[in-house]
Amino acid sequence: MPRTVPRREALHQATMSRRIATIQDFDVGDEIAWGSLATISVATHKRTGKVYALKVLNKMHLARKKMVRSAMMEKEALVTLCSRPELHPGIVRLHYCFHDPVNLFFVLDLAPNGDLKEMVLKNGPLSLECARFYTAQMVDAILFMHKAGVVHRDIKPENCLLDESMRIKVADFGSAYVNPDLETYRTSTFVGTAMFISPEMLSRSKCDPKGPDIWAIGVCLFFYLFGTYPFAAATDYLVMERIKKLDYAVPEGCEPEPADLIKKLLVSDPADRLGMKPHSSPKALRDHAFFAGPEKIEWEKLWECPVPKIEPNPALKGQQPEDKNEDDLLAKFEELQLVHDDNLN
Repeated sequence: MPRTVPRREALHQATMSRRIATIQDFDVGDEIAWGSLATISVATHKRTGKVYALKVLNKMHLARKKMVRSAMMEKEALVTLCSRPELHPGIVRLHYCFHDPVNLFFVLDLAPNGDLKEMVLKNGPLSLECARFYTAQMVDAILFMHKAGVVHRDIKPENCLLDESMRIKVADFGSAYVNPDLETYRTSTFVGTAMFISPEMLSRSKCDPKGPDIWAIGVCLFFYLFGTYPFAAATDYLVMERIKKLDYAVPEGCEPEPADLIKKLLVSDPADRLGMKPHSSPKALRDHAFFAGPEKIEWEKLWECPVPKIEPNPALKGQQPEDKNEDDLLAKFEELQLVHDDNLN
């Protein structure tokens, strides 16, 4: 009988089968993004001339923040997804992974057109056609991940990057859960971003681990259509209280199909959520009327079909999203008038 390779060993072998790289193999250019744990720069491979995104994580900083496990989980999730016989076009690909005494380095697909959050903040709520297209791409990528044994657990518009053709690439797998058996119920771990966290994560209930990703699709669709979040509040605590109570409303005037999809995704019990067993299925999610409208989604051609023109929702044109771009706010700084009050002298 052939020797069975343990899962972690198989992942290590898949990584090591690639040519070993070092930072000296790349010309590192400008920083294009940064966060609390990592910086991302454009990097050109000297030998091939290919251009990538270089994600750099400082080891000392990771240890201080107790986020070493998160970096290891990101690598494991990406290696799992990149080691499959078929690669999904909607998931960022890990090309090289290496480290030096100071930093960890991930060499990833470059997505040069920002992300879906940035697009909505810049253009306003998306047209129905755009919202349908990008939600369908999210659904397709997420269902592929689940089939591969990966749950993202931090699905949100800013983790849906836009490539050179304006199609999405899901990124940032630092909160991922990897297990070839995603059918076994488990206690939900509290991870992710407050606006997108699911009720079962808040209650730490034992349930289907795929549920938080499916819930997040509903929150994202709401954001694409209305430029705000269904459970928006002044603090994360208040956001989570609203999520526990399922305290949200679809704005009046919303088309019935997207309204119905949002309501069937934002369901407290994951077992009753569209796309989730035992009462539904991934096929039922794909077959929802929102994806079968006038601009019907052809799932087999989703990643080759023309990208719809990026335009705002005509019904909400001129309205500003609640989460305004910081640059827009700073641009208004000089417009503030200084009022002199003689009573202060």
